Amino acid sequence: MTKPAPAVVRAAQILDHLAGRPTQPLSMTEIAEAVGVNPASTLAILQALTEAGYIVRHPRHKTYSIGPSMLITGHAARMRFEVADVVNAEVKRLASQFGTACTASMIAGEDVAVIASHGRSPTGGSYQVGQRIRLSAPAGLVFMAWAPDDGVRRWLLRATPVITDELWDGMQAMLADIRRQGYFASVQSDRVDKFYMQLGDTAAHETVHERLDTIQSMLATLLARMGEPIDFSEPRRIGFLGAPVFDGNGEVSVMLSVLGTPNRLTEAEVAHAGNQLRFCADHITSITHGRQGSGA
Repeated sequence: MTKPAPAVVRAAQILDHLAGRPTQPLSMTEIAEAVGVNPASTLAILQALTEAGYIVRHPRHKTYSIGPSMLITGHAARMRFEVADVVNAEVKRLASQFGTACTASMIAGEDVAVIASHGRSPTGGSYQVGQRIRLSAPAGLVFMAWAPDDGVRRWLLRATPVITDELWDGMQAMLADIRRQGYFASVQSDRVDKFYMQLGDTAAHETVHERLDTIQSMLATLLARMGEPIDFSEPRRIGFLGAPVFDGNGEVSVMLSVLGTPNRLTEAEVAHAGNQLRFCADHITSITHGRQGSGA
């Protein structure tokens, strides 16, 4: 396999970083620290991207932000991925219906990228369009429910150095449950909230290596708890609902997510909410000419 050119990889990292912060101009030093590239290389890449119009440089503040060429590229991408416009309208409706933050995301390289976001969660959290989370357990769980085993193994190995038989068997059982139900639900957890809050904070303030170290240190406990059944001896507050939208090949193209419920729900109410989200995902699959994945 041909090794990608380092300069191209760095340029993509810079564009991804700026696209995730469309209203936040950054200095060259801030960009270099965020993507883990030395200042000299960063400056050369920024100059090339500026000349091509992909980013713009403020003449007085000497900061950089996304440029007009990205608008053209984005328009072309929306034409290529017709699901984007449909998804945005549905996510806005879901946020109003559930009274919380709702998002849609796609796999972009080795990340899960937000393509639509509306509302705020009960804890005040939200995601920006363009924000990315590494496709590493537990992020992107719904995508993995319809992925081949080797894809699931790679996903797990990004989070833990060893996949024990217990972890693999538990994960396979959980993914089978997601396929059977057509959605995934997990209870609100301070540990999970802290994990995703840490993702946002480290993405904003730490370098690439610091960010990976921070995230890795929090994953072992989360992975051990992912497959635990929900105890509905009393109503619970749900922290996450996710459902798949399928493309024409029967693969998960988009994950719809409800990020927390304002009220505590009974088991029947959680099932009703999960089915509402699944029906919405199925509707998008239908009108964008997708087909249900195997096991769905």
